[in-house]
Amino acid sequence: MKQSVISLSNIKEALLYDFSSEAELVKHIGRLSENFTSKRERLNEYLDNRKMVAAYSCFYLLTNLPKLESALKKINFCLEDYEEYEFFDVGAGPGTFSLALLEMNSEIKIRAIENSNYMVEQGNAFIQKFFPKADFKYISIKEVSEKKKKRVGLFGHSVNEMGADSALKYIKILELDTVLLIEPGTKEFFKEFLKIRDQLKEIFEIKYPCYSSAPCPLKSEDCCHQYLKVKQTAEVERLTQLAQKDRRNLPISLSLFEKEKRAQKEETALIVRVYPPTKFSIEWQICREIDGVNQVNDIQIMLRPFSKKEIKEIKLIDAGHKIFFTPEKTLENKKIRGSLLWP
Repeated sequence: MKQSVISLSNIKEALLYDFSSEAELVKHIGRLSENFTSKRERLNEYLDNRKMVAAYSCFYLLTNLPKLESALKKINFCLEDYEEYEFFDVGAGPGTFSLALLEMNSEIKIRAIENSNYMVEQGNAFIQKFFPKADFKYISIKEVSEKKKKRVGLFGHSVNEMGADSALKYIKILELDTVLLIEPGTKEFFKEFLKIRDQLKEIFEIKYPCYSSAPCPLKSEDCCHQYLKVKQTAEVERLTQLAQKDRRNLPISLSLFEKEKRAQKEETALIVRVYPPTKFSIEWQICREIDGVNQVNDIQIMLRPFSKKEIKEIKLIDAGHKIFFTPEKTLENKKIRGSLLWP
């Protein structure tokens, strides 16, 4: 993963507010974090405040920038396959994921939709500084042009704020062919995901994390989410430590819907949960399709066939990874013993 050209040092001259000290910035990051977690009734306050938008950009924009590339790799989303598509960044904020896309491919055409005037002002300042020649523009939903190409809609931490109903309206109005959600890995968002999944399954293929459009087996049990391990720059890592926020191991909810059909692989599964390893085995909770039904099972992978190096790599596998395996034996409580097809 290449180093981002956008850093804490070089965005400061483009911020809507010039913080007088590091302590002032950290204070406002703390307020933002409260609004996103324990005081969600005040969630939208930051959208109408230049100082809070600037603080958001210093912390959440910078810590989320490296997230996109890792997320796309996890779901096998290859930008080269979408070179002829238009991209819509819905709920774009200050252009966090648009900037990340442009870092990966500066030729992508992006139209960003954002209702906060301060976010738009901030995002335009960043685009002008880092990608002045990009085919990028903030638009309102009324300014969407007639569809001439296939369209990708990217929702980056925006359904979490707008809710499933608003997201579904955007998907319909924009006539999207591909829908990519990169959202917080929380139980609250999982409820919104299930609403979107239920509405889209009639016309879209669910390419990640599910194997079919059959009912989700986790509805009443837990939430389906993944983890991304992200390496932050030294200056951003310092800021996260001052704000007492870990932004290296990120719980996330990724999902990909496409109208294009796809072939199913029979012996694959999505890891939903990682259990503590035993001396002789690795155990995961997996979700897979069996005869058109999504089912959750525990699987035990014996470590005996693997080298020390392979075992070390296997132990790094976390929730959200897809694995290839051969079922060998059914144990107690419907647990499966299987052979992992590795690498």
